[in-house]
Amino acid sequence: MNLREEIIKKLDTLSEDALEGVLEYIQFIQEPEEVEPTEGELKVIAQGEEAYAKGEYVRWRDIKYLSVINLTFTK
Repeated sequence: MNLREEIIKKLDTLSEDALEGVLEYIQFIQEPEEVEPTEGELKVIAQGEEAYAKGEYVRWRDIKYLSVINLTFTK
C-alpha cells in the first residue's frame, strides 16, 4: 500500500468533524494565509536585523551544544 492509499484508508475512519479539520489543514498548507506583522513585531524584527548586522548573535549550533552540555552536567 502506498502513502496515498494509506492516507485515504485513514480518512475513511474519521468523523465528519475530524474530516473538517483535515480539510482546513490541507487548505492551509496549499495556500497559507498571509499575516502582516504588528507594529511591535516590526520593531523587534528591525532590532534583530540591526543586532545581526553588528555581529551580535549566537549561532543555533552553539545554543544546541550548550544545552547538551548543561543537560550533561546538571544530572
